[in-house]
Amino acid sequence: MNSKYLMVIDPFLIEPEIQSYNHISSRSPVPTTYHLPALFDPKSMDKVIGETCGIILMGSAASVHDKHEWLSNIHSIMEQAFARGIPTLGICFGHQFIAHMFGGTIDYLWNDKKKRGARSVKLNSHSILGESAEGNLIYSHREGVTSCPENFDISISSKMVKIDGITHKSKPIWGIQPHIEATQAFAKRIGISNDKFQPAFQFGTRILDRFLEKLVRVPYDKN
Repeated sequence: MNSKYLMVIDPFLIEPEIQSYNHISSRSPVPTTYHLPALFDPKSMDKVIGETCGIILMGSAASVHDKHEWLSNIHSIMEQAFARGIPTLGICFGHQFIAHMFGGTIDYLWNDKKKRGARSVKLNSHSILGESAEGNLIYSHREGVTSCPENFDISISSKMVKIDGITHKSKPIWGIQPHIEATQAFAKRIGISNDKFQPAFQFGTRILDRFLEKLVRVPYDKN
């Protein structure tokens, strides 16, 4: 394997998720690069895409329907990743962004009301775990995927959100609506108690680790 970096894209608008990035970085089997395209150089991603073996697109207060120029930069990077077969994971906004790129529908779920908490989700055999599983995960969002894009399977669902996760049928591409990367700082900021945070953190980390394993297991084309 020549490419050796996990690219973490944090499209924050208000506060960077540095602790979540540190959590991802601490568990990654390869070095990471950290990109903040909404407020800093969006072209920093272009400089390292040729040496990238995985991508995580994190959450954001932005919408996939916004017209920010930096969203076009992310779109370009993701297109290159998909073409090269680079394992890619979208979380929350990232999940919606991937679905939108492939023709899925993104819309408000609760009349423009943002909801936060920890919800029970069910993963099926199409999920990144490759098996059925159930557990609690932290969430914080108002929009969601309301129609699954073609060539994807619904891999995670919950009573609140029918399409809580998607998996591409032939490429190493996954989207997950809940925050599997959420740290205690994130949970505290949105009002999640420690009793609810701990099991969600453990389950989320289990899912995150399975993606990170893909960085060394899934073949991809660097050129």
